[in-house]
Amino acid sequence: MKSCIYRAMGAILLTLSAFSVAAEGLMVTNPWVRSAPPNAPALGVFMMLKNHSDTDLSVVDVRTTLEVNRVEMHRTMMTDDVMMMMPQELIPVEAHSSTELKPGSWHIMLIEPKQVPKMGETVHLTLVLSNGFEQMVAAVVRQGEKMKMMEDHSHKMKMD
Repeated sequence: MKSCIYRAMGAILLTLSAFSVAAEGLMVTNPWVRSAPPNAPALGVFMMLKNHSDTDLSVVDVRTTLEVNRVEMHRTMMTDDVMMMMPQELIPVEAHSSTELKPGSWHIMLIEPKQVPKMGETVHLTLVLSNGFEQMVAAVVRQGEKMKMMEDHSHKMKMD
């Protein structure tokens, strides 16, 4: 009987950890990677970052176990009537506030993956924070909104 209870509790904790992870005031919820065809030049990563601390935090670097050429932090902004993905040095999360990484806004790009993960697979990331802490994140590959991107990954895009 006790082993059934322990297994049930373990399953519940494992499920919760997939949706919400916290480190030193920063909570990550709903991390996901946009599914892409096998020859995709880049993958978008999205999540909600919630800062429950009294201090502003920033994501200053991102690492992944997925074999990629590089990882970049981006923000999509309107420039001369064109949506442009602009590389960023950091992703800010103000004290007692949230920053949503979503299509058409802040996001993480996994550039030139050696192998594109399939729908339902998990991509492991490490968010390096401005306070020196590191946050491990498991992002599930799922379908997202469709966006048209230039083939050469020039950081210009149009939204459907």
